[in-house]
Amino acid sequence: MFVPAVGAKTVDSKTEEVGPFSGIEMPEELKKNVVQVDPYTFVFKGEINDKEALYAAWDDYEEKVLSKNQVSVTQSNNVDGNAVTTTTSTSGTDTARRNLLGSYIKGDTYFHGTMETGLTIPVTFTGDGYTKGRWYGTGNPNKIKLGSDVKITGVSVSISYPSGAGFSLSGDTVTYSGEWNNVAGAQHYYDNLKATSWVSITDQDQNDAETFRFGTSDYTLYTHVDL
Repeated sequence: MFVPAVGAKTVDSKTEEVGPFSGIEMPEELKKNVVQVDPYTFVFKGEINDKEALYAAWDDYEEKVLSKNQVSVTQSNNVDGNAVTTTTSTSGTDTARRNLLGSYIKGDTYFHGTMETGLTIPVTFTGDGYTKGRWYGTGNPNKIKLGSDVKITGVSVSISYPSGAGFSLSGDTVTYSGEWNNVAGAQHYYDNLKATSWVSITDQDQNDAETFRFGTSDYTLYTHVDL
């Protein structure tokens, strides 16, 4: 039985228009085993015989979606009158894996950001990324829990994010937490995380934890990207 976290909901016609996957049809092969919990969260449900193949199919779909939505900028300089605006982008990934019960669990973090600076504009960081937890063995864990902290360090930093992304804000850190029963894997995405400062933004970190419960035992992986 698939049981989402408290407060989770099935996507409706109004929420389909937000999130990184909005407007891009999910392939039929994925619809059989993937539930979109909200505009930013997906879980793999049911009895999945070939998890490797399903995860690979999802990753192909994800690559098409994210590459279409993301404008990759290494560095660019725009001159407006005498003012120069500089835009740079960086990204990073981290993976953790643990052999368990004859198979393995895996956690993944991806963090990408674009920084815009100039004399007449605030320093602006726009981030996107994801957290994934996947089980590769037979059956499903009793529970999977994802936790994510994205911290934007600087002077007098103001942070905003889409309301549907499931974040809460405390100081310079946004936090996400979700858990699901009897699923093979869970994935949380976000986009349009914006941080601004008229002084400086000095660091950007994403710290994630992917917890898998089998019976009464929890096994947690940790992944981290520092831009």
